[in-house]
Amino acid sequence: MCPIPGGFLLVIEGIDGSGKSKQIELLAKFCSENRLGHVVSKEPTNGEFGMQIRNSATHGRFSVQEEVEILRKDREEHVKNVIAPALQAEKIVILDRYYFSTAAYQGAHGADVEMILADNERFAPQPDLLIVLDVRPETGITRIKNRGDQPNKFESMASLEKARAIFRQIQRPYKREINAEVEIEWVSFWVGKFFQAAAANKIAARDFSLNGLKRTIEFFGGELTAPGPGKS
Repeated sequence: MCPIPGGFLLVIEGIDGSGKSKQIELLAKFCSENRLGHVVSKEPTNGEFGMQIRNSATHGRFSVQEEVEILRKDREEHVKNVIAPALQAEKIVILDRYYFSTAAYQGAHGADVEMILADNERFAPQPDLLIVLDVRPETGITRIKNRGDQPNKFESMASLEKARAIFRQIQRPYKREINAEVEIEWVSFWVGKFFQAAAANKIAARDFSLNGLKRTIEFFGGELTAPGPGKS
C-alpha cells in the first residue's frame, strides 16, 4: 500500500560519486520495511535510447545536442512505461537521475540549461521531492576509485565542477540540497526527514479528511485509534 494520494516522485541527483546509489538503497529498504508500494528506477534506462548513451562510453561520445535529444527520447519512454503508471497506481517512485542530470552534465558541455529544464517539464512529471547530494569532484572521483570503478572518461574535473555548480543553481520549490561529504548515516537522516516532510505535506494538501489524517499517521508508522473513556 501507499498512503500518499497520487503517489510520490522522489529524485536523487548529484555528480558521480555523490552517494546516490546508497541513499536509494536505504530509501527502498525503508519503503519495504513499512510496506510502502514503491518502484526504483534510473536514467539513462536500459532501453534502446538509454543504451545508446551507455554504449557511447566505449564507442565514442555523441555531440552534446545529440545526447540531449537521445536522453529526451529515453525519458519519454521512461515516463510512459514506468513513471506515469507507477504514480497512477499511487506508488512511491524513486529515481536515480532524471532530467536535472541532463541539464547539469550536458549543460556543463555547453547546452542551454533552462531550455533543457523547460523542454522536459512539458512532458515529464516534476518530482514531489528533488534531493541533490553535493560533493566536490575530488571526493566523487576518489569514492569511485575506492570502490574499484573508473570515473567516466568523458568527464574532466573541470566539467564535473561545472555540473556540480548547475545542480546547485537549479531553483525549484521541491529541491533540497544535502552536504554529502559527511557520513552516510547523517546524509540518510536528512534524506529521510525531507522525504517524510514532503510526503506528509502532499497528503495534507490532497486530503483534508479524517482519511487524510489516517494516511499521514500510517506513513509515519502509527495507528489511528479512538480515545478511551474520559479522554479527548
